[in-house]
Parts: sequence; structure tokens; C-alpha cells
Amino acid sequence: MDGELAKSAQSVQDALSSKGLHCKVVELPDSTRTAEEAASTIGCTVPQIVKSLIFRTKNTNRPVLVLASGSNRVNEKIIKSHIGEKITRAEPDFAREITGFAIGGIPPVGRLWWMEFS
Repeated sequence: MDGELAKSAQSVQDALSSKGLHCKVVELPDSTRTAEEAASTIGCTVPQIVKSLIFRTKNTNRPVLVLASGSNRVNEKIIKSHIGEKITRAEPDFAREITGFAIGGIPPVGRLWWMEFS
């Protein structure tokens, strides 16, 4: 789709540009909410898709961004071993509050750049 970007897509473009990255955000005509839909829309295989998943730590309620191949499931025990705390899937309101995007549309960049993950 050519022309002006939607507000959410423009926020990602602005974040990339502010970091000096010369990338072009492109909005697609079909749904990319799931890895399967994204692969179909852009013409690649599901393992070539990157999923951006938001989790929440159980005790401290910190957001955790996990980038995973479209064909892989996240092993929450491995994530726990890296961050020292159990995680749970983020609720839709939490994900939107933290990222500015709805579940199924969270980019791996954008508003998330300001977050620090330890």
C-alpha cells in the first residue's frame, strides 16, 4: 500500500528514523495477525516470520518482549532462567499499555525501543 501510513505504522517508522535506521515501513493489504497469515501475505514460510510476543513477569509485573521464529513455541522455563522470574502471557490491556499496539500487531521495534530489559 502506497501513500500515508496509519498512525501505528507511522510511530514505528518514526522510531526507526529517530535511531538513524534507513528502513521503510510497509503496510500490507492482508492480515498478518498470525505467523501463518503473515507468511501467506508476504509469500514466505512460517519459520521465516518473526513473532513479537509480550509476556509479563509474575511477581514484578515487568514486560518481557520475546522475538521467536513463526514456527517455534516459547519455552517459558528458558525465559525464566534468563530473567530470574516466572512469566505469563500478557493480557491484552497490559500489552497495549506497554507497547501501544494490540496483541497480534506488536512490532519488534517502535515504541519498545525505550524499554530496558534486564
